[in-house]
Parts: sequence; structure tokens; C-alpha cells
Amino acid sequence: MTDVVSTTDACAIDTGLHDGPVAVAVMDWPADCGAEAVFLGRTRVETHSQHGGLMRLEYEVYAPMANKLLHEMAAAASAKFGCKAIRLVHAHGVLPPGEASIVIQVATPHRASAFDACRYLIERVKHELPVWKREIWEHGETFVEGCCVHTDAHNETPTRGA
Repeated sequence: MTDVVSTTDACAIDTGLHDGPVAVAVMDWPADCGAEAVFLGRTRVETHSQHGGLMRLEYEVYAPMANKLLHEMAAAASAKFGCKAIRLVHAHGVLPPGEASIVIQVATPHRASAFDACRYLIERVKHELPVWKREIWEHGETFVEGCCVHTDAHNETPTRGA
């Protein structure tokens, strides 16, 4: 699927969906950035009590909404944390254990804001992005449902609903 790439005066943003596992990319980060925080969300090796070992995950994504939201999330992180560059890419399709389903790369002048921006982005993605996950086990399959999203108006960080 197509990435959305934009550059404003403040931040270079690269967001999108990728067929299969995602990976860290070598980026041309701004020279005034002393920090790059990277987050990779990987499929864990797991065993289900009834279905056995995990064989793979299958991600389904509503692409038009997901692409728009990924870009909006990156823009919000840039404004909130002073990011100079953000790469935010989520996988769709089949992922075996050990492979990454999301990559977040953030460049900022200082490390604290880079870490904060990474955490902010993964929490928003986990609670807001229209992605559905089917778990394929040795002896069956399960479907992971999304959760309710509520945003704390004070810090704009999504929290799990009751």
C-alpha cells in the first residue's frame, strides 16, 4: 500500500501500511536532532491453552481510514513533542512469530521527547487504528477484538475503556 509522505516546516512525516512484516529504515534525519527513538512491535511466540502454538497472525486493515489516522497521529506527535521527523508504518497481511507488525521512528533534538513521542504514538495506534488481528494456532484460530477508546483531555493520551 502507498505511504503518505509529507514535509512541513517543522517535521518530515512518513506514514503508511506495508504488506507483511515491517522494518526499521535508514532515514536522512535532520542535522539538529540528537535523538532517534525506535519502536518495533513484534509477534511473540505464544502457546494457547486450547489451540497450541502460534503459527502466524493475519492483520486486516481498513486502509483509507488507517492511512489518514496514521498521518494525523504523526502530525499530533510532532506538534506535541517537537519532532523533526517521524516514520510510522503498520503491517497488514500475514506475520509469523518474531516478525514486526509496527515500526515507529522518531527524531527530536533531545532524547526525552523522542521516547515520549514513541510511547504516545504506539498507545494511539493500539487504541485507535482500524486494524483487526486473527491469530492462527496449530489447532484453531482466535480473533482479537479491538477495545473502546477514551481520550484523557488533559494529556491527549488514549486509555482503555471500562
